Amino acid sequence: MSHQRIKAFVLQAKAFGQKDRLLHLLTEKQGLIVAMAYGAASGKSQLQAVTMPFVLGEYEIFAYRERTTIDRGELIEPFLPISQDIDKLTSAAHLSEVTLDALYQGVSENNVYKLWGYSLYKLCSGADPMLTAQIAALRLLSDLGYAPWLNDCVLCHEDIDEGAYFSFRDSGLICPRHREENSICLSYAAISALLYIVQAEYAMLFNFTVSERVRSELLTFIERYLEEKMEKSYSRLKLLESLDNILEKKLCPDREADAESKEKDAAADSETMITDEAQE
Repeated sequence: MSHQRIKAFVLQAKAFGQKDRLLHLLTEKQGLIVAMAYGAASGKSQLQAVTMPFVLGEYEIFAYRERTTIDRGELIEPFLPISQDIDKLTSAAHLSEVTLDALYQGVSENNVYKLWGYSLYKLCSGADPMLTAQIAALRLLSDLGYAPWLNDCVLCHEDIDEGAYFSFRDSGLICPRHREENSICLSYAAISALLYIVQAEYAMLFNFTVSERVRSELLTFIERYLEEKMEKSYSRLKLLESLDNILEKKLCPDREADAESKEKDAAADSETMITDEAQE
């Protein structure tokens, strides 16, 4: 039996019965902790606010055998903009799902705790929560030992000076002469952005901008990379993107058609560039 005082992010809060909540807490020194907050869902409970998803709090917990309960809690940062915006809330839930899938309970991961802090602040203040969540998800996997190889061709180590293909089978870039059926094309700008994501300091991780075309490349790549490494399809951002597309088509049908035409032209230009390089 032990009483502890910990500081933690609430990655997930599930209803348990009518008044209780089961929490997944991310701590700096103890990693992932699962704890029960009895009565937290009651409107009169002092634990209600401090057990909401994606808050940072300080908790007094009691651990006995394999059970952990929360006795008291103090709210440090509520990250209110996340709970007030459906795009930000969905993006945070996506990042939470990836994090819970990637971590083992009770294993300390100091970098993950820091990454979550910077990611939540960016989700609150940034204008593109979907891209923020995917950047954080890729960096999470990279820091846990699943970084993609982006320095040169993973098969022959030829330098990549222009666009290239990415092999999900080999988890790295491949030059045009090693192109395979299931590889995807990445522009040099997208490769540069991915390199920045896996190498930048956390404080600078989200401090870059990309064009709409490169943003689309990044989202497509990271989505598939997560699916390949985690052996799971993540649906939250797909549903959010589908909803955004439906609303955009209804409100601006002409602009949607122009955007699709530009994307096709850009993709064709990228394919031509790499094909010409292969022939040379």
